[in-house]
Amino acid sequence: MNWLNTHFARLKDRVRSVAILAVVSTMCAAPRSTAQAMQPGIRVELAHTSSAVPAPDADSQNALIVTVTESGKLYLGIDPIAPDSLAEKFKALPARTQNLYLKADARAPYASVVRVLDAAHAANIANITLLTSQPKTAQGEAVVLPEGIEIELARRSPAATH
Repeated sequence: MNWLNTHFARLKDRVRSVAILAVVSTMCAAPRSTAQAMQPGIRVELAHTSSAVPAPDADSQNALIVTVTESGKLYLGIDPIAPDSLAEKFKALPARTQNLYLKADARAPYASVVRVLDAAHAANIANITLLTSQPKTAQGEAVVLPEGIEIELARRSPAATH
């Protein structure tokens, strides 16, 4: 009986070892996501929408992102910024800046969002993407790429300047 218990214990150890090896092998062979790493940023609860378009450039190194928090605080990238200096910062950017990504908390004061849009308009930034949260979940991807609603600010007409 002792011999049977010893062999049974060895068999259980081998089964455990094979199971662990199978799990590790599966993890190593699993396809890895090709999505780029997300840029560091300020966490907010984005508004949900079902009509957004992919905005992968929002996660590039040179993306111009303004975040509006629930309390109305503004961030340019990850740096806090005063609403009054936002237009000046926008104007100081290289001319190649084409798009502004607005990452506003769903509970942010509307006036704070309008301040960002007004500063962009004053700096002649017309293309804006309102980053949103999607109801669908990404299956098989560890990183969810940004999506948003694209808008274009109207250019000022010469008649409106006087």
